[in-house]
Amino acid sequence: MKVTGIVALGMVSALSLTACGRSSGDQAATNSSIPTPARTCAAVPGITDSVVTLGVVFPKTGTAASTFANFDVAAQLRINEINALDGINGRSVRLKVYDDRNDSTTQVTVAKKAISDGVFGIIAASQQQSMYPILKQANVPVAGIPNLPPYATDLNAFGVTGAYATGYTSTAAAERFRKIKASSIATVTLKSPGSLRTARGFIATLPSQALTSALPIQTLTSSSSSTSAIAKAIVKSKADGVNVIAPVSVGENVAKSLKSLGAEKLPVMVNGLIDPATVIQARGAFDGAIGVPYGFVPMQLNTPEVKRYVAGMVASGANPYSSFAPLGYIAADVMISGLSAAGQCPTREDFIRIQRGITDYSAGNMLPGKISFAPGVTPDGDPAKCSWFITVRGDSLLPDTGPTCGQLLKTQ
Repeated sequence: MKVTGIVALGMVSALSLTACGRSSGDQAATNSSIPTPARTCAAVPGITDSVVTLGVVFPKTGTAASTFANFDVAAQLRINEINALDGINGRSVRLKVYDDRNDSTTQVTVAKKAISDGVFGIIAASQQQSMYPILKQANVPVAGIPNLPPYATDLNAFGVTGAYATGYTSTAAAERFRKIKASSIATVTLKSPGSLRTARGFIATLPSQALTSALPIQTLTSSSSSTSAIAKAIVKSKADGVNVIAPVSVGENVAKSLKSLGAEKLPVMVNGLIDPATVIQARGAFDGAIGVPYGFVPMQLNTPEVKRYVAGMVASGANPYSSFAPLGYIAADVMISGLSAAGQCPTREDFIRIQRGITDYSAGNMLPGKISFAPGVTPDGDPAKCSWFITVRGDSLLPDTGPTCGQLLKTQ
């Protein structure tokens, strides 16, 4: 079964109908004062005749709050949209917010609380993975940012931009450097296991595009570390491209350091650079840089879907360009699509089984390419292959004419 984008309301799975029926017409005729139940579904956590309850677990406060800012607001926006269309198969959707503070112990506590509160499924964003064994054991559907290993192994966990990239890397970034005729690339990242793994994966894709690594991976101990020495090493190496796999603030510092050395024309790729306000505040440091959204299309596209999202976020008083906020919107859509397909009497088992058969999910064109939840290079599908890059010109962010879709290479 294939479901593309935001699933139309009223879609009913034949496999779910056997658990759902109507009350006896004869009984209702015998005693008309007794209201006829709308449904006779088996009891399922988070599901009543009129309401579906979901949870969102993310660091609303704490050190990572700014990283995941507005994730919950964007999820609520998508839910508001479906509720305005009479909900999912006649049920309205409610969202409960749980703050894990990006702390492993707190995450376990709030996950247990969400389960005891009876949520059907969870929308997730965090750098912690302590709750996933609990959610797997309880068979709770999860839709979230696939930056953690459970999004490659746990069948109840759905990565909203594809599976967790375990040992595989897309050639998209290398292909984008080749398009600007770069040949020797420097890579800058933080000195952390996840960042280094991503950087090594990127370097492993360079030969596929006849590119080379200009020098060993340049690492920083923290986002606030000085980039002067790294910039000098990059200039000395004669690199003609730089990939910054680190927070946007690091990309800004690298770009400024390079420009101070006269390398103002050296193109710098900055992961997560999507916010016009960030570009303006950098006072020209990003001019010529290449921005990479975290798995979604550029928010500068003039499409109905993007315009609706941006307008909805602005109306909510939230920044639509927050680095991971669009993924909250998409995660809510994954939940909506699975619940819609599961029919009048949805179960967690039906949700997981149906969604695991989806091979062409696009989040209503909010993703740069279709993704598959069906088993692929991981049990949870394939990592993302496509990115839709942005080029900074002055204070403007200009999207490419289309996405760059690479090939998945085994890099570990």
